[in-house]
Amino acid sequence: MSPPPPPNIVTEAADAADAGQEGEVTSKAPDSPTTSLKNHHHPHRVFKVYVTGFGSFEGIPVNASYLVASSLPSVLPEKYIHHAPESVKSQHLQVSIIPHFEAVPVSYEKVTKLIPTLYEDLPGVDLFVHIGVMPFEYYRIEERARKGYYGPPEGNPNGRGDVDGKYPEGNEAGGAARGKVPKEVTEIVSGLDVEGICRDLENAKKESTDDFEVPRVSTDAGLYLCEFIYYNSLAESIYDDEAKYESEYPEPRPVTDPTAETPLSSRAVFIHVPSNMTDDWLERSKETVKRIIGAIAVQRLSP
Repeated sequence: MSPPPPPNIVTEAADAADAGQEGEVTSKAPDSPTTSLKNHHHPHRVFKVYVTGFGSFEGIPVNASYLVASSLPSVLPEKYIHHAPESVKSQHLQVSIIPHFEAVPVSYEKVTKLIPTLYEDLPGVDLFVHIGVMPFEYYRIEERARKGYYGPPEGNPNGRGDVDGKYPEGNEAGGAARGKVPKEVTEIVSGLDVEGICRDLENAKKESTDDFEVPRVSTDAGLYLCEFIYYNSLAESIYDDEAKYESEYPEPRPVTDPTAETPLSSRAVFIHVPSNMTDDWLERSKETVKRIIGAIAVQRLSP
């Protein structure tokens, strides 16, 4: 039996966010409105974030990426967005976060089926955050995702099968966006200013005693499930007409641009965190991801 579609995000915690507290995010059926702000004394600009992390795979019985994704606050405290310009602060920005209801299987086939479901059922989400692990003690924000080659080692020295021992059809992400990506598109890049995000976090670290790290900019997500889910997510946000984006607020800049020399989208991002499972590293990873999400929300909403 297939799992139920993910719930839409309904926020009922704007006042808690104003106080710098972690509020509560509830859910309603997919045909419900994605926000409910009727009872608040002033309007909030709600920036809705949906987060995924992966499940177990070779050598990783418990995946730190899902532990991080599933433990983020439902409402990001104000300190993570305090650097926003007045044009954003005046909107009483609230960043609402909801995790995927389970760890994403490290399976090419299941990721290909999952991503269209997320975008179709969650048209009001402003940002999809995908998290994966790497065997290094630093953090990365990925700037691009490639269609392939995801095949066996004879074509890709680092190529390996998924948890089922399988590779995607044609050894590439050709099924992304239900196969609607033009054949000439071999990679999609982030429309976010990733270097700017890292600079913002570098400045924040100088002023904070919190335990987080400034991420690095990366253009190589590894050509495994991390890059595969990222390519599928970026492609879905650009090319699938069924995946509507129904933001309730005007965006200061386009979220996607399929006409760019290399197509781009800022509706999805991929973050690599260390696979280290100690308590200290998990807390550091959660804090770092919260910082990244806050910086992206501010950047997306700044004119």
